[in-house]
Amino acid sequence: METATAAMRLILSGIFDAYPRLRIIMGHLGETVPANLWRADSVLGVPKGMKKRYREYFCEHFHITTSGNYSWPAFQCCMLEMGVDRILFAVDYPYASNVDARRCFDAFPISAEDKEKILRRNAQVLLKL
Repeated sequence: METATAAMRLILSGIFDAYPRLRIIMGHLGETVPANLWRADSVLGVPKGMKKRYREYFCEHFHITTSGNYSWPAFQCCMLEMGVDRILFAVDYPYASNVDARRCFDAFPISAEDKEKILRRNAQVLLKL
């Protein structure tokens, strides 16, 4: 919850208007932010003095990882809210098994192309690898 609150505070601080190329990577499928994105956006809309809606700032400036959260329903929510291009595969070692993380991800019913993006391509693009 503290990380979700920190993300909200970053957005509301106006930092992304000042630094439009700034990107943040959040773990654990976005620390509940994607699941609460509609609610936050409906309450905040375009925050006073800002250029865009709350949802736009989050979806444009944040990427999320799968680390430590291998729930299909949670993953599906993130995919629907943010799009597959904003998700990076990650593990949560030593707190979770790397083998279990990969086994769960491999079982997700998504296309091979989307899996390739999440496993490799999205990180290459974001981190300019």
